[in-house]
Amino acid sequence: MKTFILADSQDIARAGILYLLKQPGIQAETVEEAASLCELEVLLKKYPDAIVVLDLMFTDFMDEKKIIQLHTHYPQAHWLLFSDEIDDELLYQHCADSHFSFVLKKCELNEINAALKYALKGENFICNPITRMLLHYRRDTQDNKTHLTQTEKEILKLIALGRSAKEIANERNSSVYTIVTHKKNIFRKLEVNNVHDATKYALRAGLIDMIEYYI
Repeated sequence: MKTFILADSQDIARAGILYLLKQPGIQAETVEEAASLCELEVLLKKYPDAIVVLDLMFTDFMDEKKIIQLHTHYPQAHWLLFSDEIDDELLYQHCADSHFSFVLKKCELNEINAALKYALKGENFICNPITRMLLHYRRDTQDNKTHLTQTEKEILKLIALGRSAKEIANERNSSVYTIVTHKKNIFRKLEVNNVHDATKYALRAGLIDMIEYYI
């Protein structure tokens, strides 16, 4: 069981989350509430692997930069962004990060409940309306970035699905050296420096499906 930290000034939203946290399959060990950045930092020091349920629109003391700073200091914490609107930049940068989940308050109860359960497992969750937005965005990205060769796209897909260079080489009957070279070229073309950013591109460009990524 995990500790949940609620950072949302809407009484009805907090009450709804508190109700869900008492349901079978969740049953939070501890539920704390943060009304300021100071309170949130104190709680994160006490519970560094907590799940923070946060609404940026109804939390005056937080913004995207502060979330990233806290994520850097408390890398085990999970951030469940639960709002009427989601910051686009935060979404596009962290949609594939296992420490972030994105859910709109207009979502059905089963989706909100699922997001809480995914967070308990240390996995990210993206609700259906936001997934559709990402799918639209990745089509635009695919139109704008078509300079990867077919081989590079296939290798990028395998990288995004968590395959190692050795596993990809075995699967493609190639050498590890060749796969590493392809990987370097892919990173150079996409102007990324790590697998995480390459994976985000693969998701946005439609090289892997959201469902395929979660399996």
